[in-house]
Amino acid sequence: MLGGNLSSRPFYNERGVTLALGVAALIVILLTAFNATRLMQLSSERRQLAAAIAADRTAAAAARERTAATRRTVDETALTELAGATREANDLIDRRTFSWTELFAAIERTLPTDVRLLRVSPRADRGVFKVSFAVSARHFDDVDAFIDALVHTGAFRDVVPVAQQLQDDGSYAATIEAAYAPGASASVPAAPASDATPARPPRAAGGEGR
Repeated sequence: MLGGNLSSRPFYNERGVTLALGVAALIVILLTAFNATRLMQLSSERRQLAAAIAADRTAAAAARERTAATRRTVDETALTELAGATREANDLIDRRTFSWTELFAAIERTLPTDVRLLRVSPRADRGVFKVSFAVSARHFDDVDAFIDALVHTGAFRDVVPVAQQLQDDGSYAATIEAAYAPGASASVPAAPASDATPARPPRAAGGEGR
């Protein structure tokens, strides 16, 4: 058997093949280095996040423990009394801004002739003044006239009779409650006189007929 190589240049592109292999190897090395670097960065970030989560859990547990310890040391009765005292203090502060003169001036402008005022009880309720009127009237229509006159002043709203009773002498006793806004009546000064005054003669005439 004859042996031999008939090609004149059997490995004519050895340098190009070597260069290509070298470039491919370099790319593989660079990709491997990038992946290794990125993996280390992700591992570091993961460790940092795990540490932050652990720290947050520790802080939350400590806060819960402090809260529980505080609750064990708080006297619920004293706390309730303190809340009540705070409400009373706020009520006193609100009452200092209350003008009895302005209130009675509004009542004087609206009180019908046949209605007698027995008691006035203002109070502060969540920043709103509430006024309770105890009145006595010859007829219940007079109580209605008083309610209408209060509404027309503009200083009173949600005016409602919460109690009414017929007395032994034939008169009516009623309790009226209303929300009161001091100073609001100044915007409608003419309403009470025009609405309440004409309504009184028919009621008086009706009373005389009875």
